[in-house]
Order: sequence, then C-alpha cells, then structure tokens
Amino acid sequence: IAESNMMSFAAGLSTCGTTVFASTFAVFAAGRAYDQVRNSIAYANCNVKIGATHGGVLIGADGGSHQCVEDIALMRAIPGMCVLCPADAQETFACVEAAIRRPGPVYLRFGRFATPAVYEENDCAFAIGKGAVLRDGTDVTIIAAGEMVYQAVLAGAALQKLGVSAAVI
Repeated sequence: IAESNMMSFAAGLSTCGTTVFASTFAVFAAGRAYDQVRNSIAYANCNVKIGATHGGVLIGADGGSHQCVEDIALMRAIPGMCVLCPADAQETFACVEAAIRRPGPVYLRFGRFATPAVYEENDCAFAIGKGAVLRDGTDVTIIAAGEMVYQAVLAGAALQKLGVSAAVI
C-alpha cells in the first residue's frame, strides 16, 4: 500500500507541466496520504486531480476499514483544494472535464456502485461552485451531494405525496 508515495510522485510529475490523475479509495487518498496531499500537492498548487473511489459507506463487503465519510471534510479544509462530488455518470463526466480545465488540485469523490441516473444524457449543466436545483419546493429544502442526490430526489417525491413541497438541490 503506497498511496502516500503515489501522491508525492503525482506532485512531482505535475511539475513537468502535465495534468496528473492519481486514484485510490477515498479512505486512503484522504486519510493515509493526507500529509502528501496537503503539503506536496495543495500547498504547492500542483495540477493533480485525485480520483477517490469508494467514498461513503455504500462500498459493499470491504467493511469499516474501507469506508470513509470524513474525506470531504478533510479535503475541503485544505486551502486551494477544489472538491467535486458527482451524483451520477453524466455529472461524473462533467466533473472530470471541469477538473481537467481547472488548474491546481482537485479532489473528485466517487462512490463504488453504479448509481441511478439523476440527469438525462447530455443534460447536466454542471459548474464548479454552483448547486443544481433538481426540484422546486416551498416548504422544505433537501441538499445532497454524490450518490445521495438520487435518494434526495426520491425523498422529495415522497414528501410531495404527503403534501409537503420539497425543493431538492
């Protein structure tokens, strides 16, 4: 297991003028390699894109040692780090393209399993720093990220059946 070395190597490789992608489980990218991500990548503003897979707790049989919910908090706390957490395949494509266009460090947080589509094909108006309103509502607002967005949409629909107007962002 050499995630720390991978992040240091990615930082060094990026100084040659290329965009570098480094990928591992979220628990190892944000946990085990935190010092290298913080000091070698983000502090130096290296053009490294970290593809962190298996984020959250829905990772199957790997268990608690491979689950990670604190990765978003850790990465958001690093100055200069951009965190992207796509909801489905369409938004994943848009996030990867945005990460490539954005100079500097980016943390892309993915789940493990295929998620149901939230967006229609070619209908994802993704922009870094902007939330997408998926459902308008006047009584409550549900805000979600990543694979929980689909669940939020389902919750909004269920609330509507109960007479509660729920916005979903």
